[in-house]
Amino acid sequence: MLTIRVIEGQGAINNVRTRTARAPVVELRDEQNRPVSGASVTFQTPFMGPGAAFGSERVLITLTDSDGRATGRGLVPNGVTGPFEIHVSAVLNSRSANAIIRQINASPAAGSSKKVLWISLAVGAAAGGVMAATHGHGGSGAVPEVPGGSTGVTSTSILTAGTSVIGPPQ
Repeated sequence: MLTIRVIEGQGAINNVRTRTARAPVVELRDEQNRPVSGASVTFQTPFMGPGAAFGSERVLITLTDSDGRATGRGLVPNGVTGPFEIHVSAVLNSRSANAIIRQINASPAAGSSKKVLWISLAVGAAAGGVMAATHGHGGSGAVPEVPGGSTGVTSTSILTAGTSVIGPPQ
């Protein structure tokens, strides 16, 4: 039995404006959790809708290296925004494994990359504060009560024209 571990690319947000994407990297392991070298790995992107290509091809076949890793080099997003899946399969002799890497194609507003970075940092800091507040009181994990029945945890969504909602699920 073989196992595929996704090392890079899971949840990546690709920029369709600059045609930049996060190349997927996977690691293949055997039954004893050792890296498997020389296995054939196939990366396949969608043929329609949001997706990407490896150069001009939707399918890339490569081999795992001595560390059991394979990289989907040359990944470029198409011009269609939205979520998509990269299907990964690995084969060595009669053993095989499969995995799915989920990515998103986005079209951020021009000049918004610094804004998105600062918003991401602020959201991450807020999440860290909530984790510290909820796990720092005797380790109970309970959310502290605030007078009036509120839990003290608020949800923030930041919207500007042409961007997505950033915040916890509603």
